[in-house]
Amino acid sequence: MPFDGIFTNSVVNELSCFADYKIEKIHQPSNDEIILLVRKDKQSKKILLSANTAFPRVHVTEEAKENPLTPPTFCMILRKHITNGKIVNVDQINFDRIVEFKIEGKDELGFSIFYFLIIEIMGKHSNIILLNQDRNIIDSIKHINFLINRYREILPGKLYILPPNNKLNPTTISKEDLNKIIITSTGKISNVFSNNFTGISKLMAEQICMEFSDKNIADLDNLHIEKIISNFFYYMIKIKSGDYKYILFYEGSIKKDFYIFPLNIYNNFSTKTFQSSGNLLDTFYHEKNLKDTLKQKYTDLFKLVTNLIERNSKKTQIYISKINECKNFEQWKIYGDLIMANQYIIKDDMECIDLDNFYDENYSKITVPLEKGLTPLQNAQKYYKKYTKDKTAINVVKEQLEGAREEKEYLDSILYNLENASDIDTIEEIKSELSELGYIKRKKNTTKAKKSSPYHYLSSDGYDIFVGKNNNQNDYLTTKLANNNDIWLHTKNIPGSHVIIKSKNNNVSDNALLEGALLAAYYSKGRDSSNVPVDYTEKKNVKKPSGSKPGMVIYYTNKTIYITPNEEKIKKLTLISK
Repeated sequence: MPFDGIFTNSVVNELSCFADYKIEKIHQPSNDEIILLVRKDKQSKKILLSANTAFPRVHVTEEAKENPLTPPTFCMILRKHITNGKIVNVDQINFDRIVEFKIEGKDELGFSIFYFLIIEIMGKHSNIILLNQDRNIIDSIKHINFLINRYREILPGKLYILPPNNKLNPTTISKEDLNKIIITSTGKISNVFSNNFTGISKLMAEQICMEFSDKNIADLDNLHIEKIISNFFYYMIKIKSGDYKYILFYEGSIKKDFYIFPLNIYNNFSTKTFQSSGNLLDTFYHEKNLKDTLKQKYTDLFKLVTNLIERNSKKTQIYISKINECKNFEQWKIYGDLIMANQYIIKDDMECIDLDNFYDENYSKITVPLEKGLTPLQNAQKYYKKYTKDKTAINVVKEQLEGAREEKEYLDSILYNLENASDIDTIEEIKSELSELGYIKRKKNTTKAKKSSPYHYLSSDGYDIFVGKNNNQNDYLTTKLANNNDIWLHTKNIPGSHVIIKSKNNNVSDNALLEGALLAAYYSKGRDSSNVPVDYTEKKNVKKPSGSKPGMVIYYTNKTIYITPNEEKIKKLTLISK
């Protein structure tokens, strides 16, 4: 997604209106995020600065984030220096993905002192850095030493050095200079703009070059070049005048990308326009950011489940290997029987013997290996013992393999529930479930954990539909909430939620059934797939085996609907509670 210098410029234009706002509070909800609560004339706003590796950004936000009980060190340092400070101005540095907040604070004697809070939006190199008025680093959210970056260290006390940048500012280039750059360059025309100018992403470079983006410069005539140059300055004028459109591009129901101009590459995508960059980015990153925040908070839990799945996979392979090793156990009994039937012709010094196999209708010859020095009876007993041992082993291991496969199915459902949890209460319930099953060591907890509720939807024709968020909720819906004539739905052989459609007069409409199947597919691991198979049956046909793990059921006399999950259709359903 092109959070390039051009998009950064649009964000800075919005943030510039916060000049003279006072920084009232500072929070650090996660390892790489800072939130500034700013206020002026009884109006308060939140500014998010994120140095997240996957989706770094800066913008006004309306998202509510939970803060840790103990503020991290960087948060405490920011509070010490810039709480109650006044934002003087917000600037973009060199049209790059670097935003600088100049903040006026007070020293111990009450004299004005200036600080610079900088966010570098550069993928895995993103950072948030606090500087004093001499532009020395006070601290940063990520420390970078000499071993990581020889060009510049981001450590307390070091002079702040900008990231290396040999590119030109596209907003200050003249037509003559641009023409010179183009005619003296080689290769694809779109590379001229992404390689020579700061802030222009590859997508924007292709947009500037239009239908010529894949053409080599040598293949373009003067008219083509003139058209490209004209298009370049058309966008530069829009940038300088702040003529932006905040656009979210959808591929089906999936939020694919965003930008401030329409992009030809997404001509076939549906779009939604927003009033500000903050609204756009909150919408685009909401689910991604929520999942990332929960993952950070519950890293150990995710790691535990992942390790359990990996261990289960290794056990399964061991069981399969053992079954393959013992699968010919009947052969040992045949050898023993043939030896006993022919012991009168077998000598103690034989290493093998060819015998007629009376278990074969053709009486074909079979070579029976013998252990030299053993009597025929001893050789036969050795094979009978091996037969009994392998037969017993294969029966035991088959049970163990079935148990391992059931456990794999359960752990996959746990991982799915974790990855799709939208609140802390749901994850705490999953954690409690794992604790009850012995996967996690129980801890004494005096505070009573809050319980989350299943999703409760209303179909377009008035039927109540419930969707479980975790295995305990799935059990509750299936075994307690649902009546015998209610409809139960679940994706076929895919981890996902149990869905219950409450019947009316023992009936469920076809429309409610389709919408229930849509919810079952959407709240499953098949969310981003098409034609997801969803099994459905009356609840009376669903049984929970005694001693089975949470969320595990068996069912019969079911039918299957194939349906493609669609987020827009889900949003149109009435969500009563979540």
